[in-house]
Amino acid sequence: MNKLNLRLIIIVLSSISAHFSTQAQNKVVDRFTIRKSFQTKEDWAKPAVITFTKPQEKSASWLLDMAIGYSAYHHPQGTLSVIPYMELHRNTLIDKPQSVWIGGVATEWRMNSLEHKKWSPILVQSFKFMEDKVKQNASFQSNFYLTPVFAFKDMNPKYFWIPNHPVSLGSRLSFVYTPYIGIENENRTYTETHLSAGNIYRAFGRISTDITFYPSNNSLKGKLDLSLDWQYRYNYYQTVSDVKNSTQQFLNTSLNYTFFTSSDGKKMSQIGFDYTIGENPTEGFEKQSFYTVALKFRLNLGGNKTKVIL
Repeated sequence: MNKLNLRLIIIVLSSISAHFSTQAQNKVVDRFTIRKSFQTKEDWAKPAVITFTKPQEKSASWLLDMAIGYSAYHHPQGTLSVIPYMELHRNTLIDKPQSVWIGGVATEWRMNSLEHKKWSPILVQSFKFMEDKVKQNASFQSNFYLTPVFAFKDMNPKYFWIPNHPVSLGSRLSFVYTPYIGIENENRTYTETHLSAGNIYRAFGRISTDITFYPSNNSLKGKLDLSLDWQYRYNYYQTVSDVKNSTQQFLNTSLNYTFFTSSDGKKMSQIGFDYTIGENPTEGFEKQSFYTVALKFRLNLGGNKTKVIL
């Protein structure tokens, strides 16, 4: 099966999912939203990133982390969301360039009602096709991640240890963290050499933290934030010969200043300073480190915000 046919399959599946949506909205465009990614809940909340440099006598350089998603289904009580999406990740500013496109369907399912239960597991799933234009391979991938959410108490600092539960640490900052465990699968359907062909199954762990500074200050509220994202992967089974490292770690630290937010909350722009180190095979990012200053933006194209369960 060639790459063109694989792309057509993804497009058709996404179109069918959207066509059979039971969510009632007035305009199709209302369901589209632009984010950094749709592979986890944290990525759904993060804005897209873009940097472009064009020297006069040299080739252009890009940093682009952008995804466009379509809200095909959202349960009225917020227990299930289904979003077909397409992503582009391109970075030519680093030592090992990244050029990847991804198409697939992401779901987020809260298994229990918090009105009747004290907590609920959240299952985040993604089924996707990825083409890596640097490594010259293509693969079908899937991931299954779990994180817990608890019935909200209040923002008292004594609840800081509860996952996915925001707390206020005085007037200077608020804090929330999200742990994940899960598994990932990569089935390579096209490779440049036979050494790159095969399957990879990975165990996955992740802890992300979001800190908002001066949440009660009228002039700084919602403008300054810091996020930390650490990911760990272990290849517990693989048939790919040219993958030598069985473990991969990835760390991203991001300090952002929001200089524009629309009154309806649909549009947001930031300037962000990021430090990234490690590797992330699900986005074709090889082991390396770099700093960047970039423009980030989040956009809902229609009249409603994209709802996130957590």
